[in-house]
Amino acid sequence: MEEPYDLKGSVLSTKANEQMIGFAGFVKPDGENGPSLEGMVKVSAFHRADGSGYLTLTFIIDQDPGTSATEPRKKLGAPDAEALGKLLGSNFEMLIDIPLNAFSGASPYFIEELDVYFRHLRGQDRSLTESSLLPAFSQLLGLQFEPLQVWQSEAESPPNRRLAEAESRAEPPPKPKSLLRRLFGGN
Repeated sequence: MEEPYDLKGSVLSTKANEQMIGFAGFVKPDGENGPSLEGMVKVSAFHRADGSGYLTLTFIIDQDPGTSATEPRKKLGAPDAEALGKLLGSNFEMLIDIPLNAFSGASPYFIEELDVYFRHLRGQDRSLTESSLLPAFSQLLGLQFEPLQVWQSEAESPPNRRLAEAESRAEPPPKPKSLLRRLFGGN
């Protein structure tokens, strides 16, 4: 007897092996009315043994109470894989859209995940993200990204840097507008 395939378990298992690169705030301007959309994007990488792999962009957007779960999705838009490929060049392999809202229940956040596969990724994670991937999504979706805040694990952080970071936290920063920005430390 065949057992059913556990799609949710498979996705979560793969995601557990990704390496965090960083995160950035973003807005999608709405003409003179200010931003129509505001959120954070988390960037992580997964490497295959042959040096290929993918970069995952996880878009996290505050969802106002009483709004439809499809509203943030409509505002964010969907990138066209063919247009993305033209912007990223021959290293681009494919784009996979992973809608995670089905897994999030009644979350106050809209979560959308895009996996962008590259033929050569190892050692280029950050440079591809900053110089190619975020600019491509800016062009395709009309998003304006803040500079990437690089994620450095405690084990990678030099002791002097940790001390300087702790000292810089002595003054409370101004309260960010969004709950997401408060969670991730953005303004």
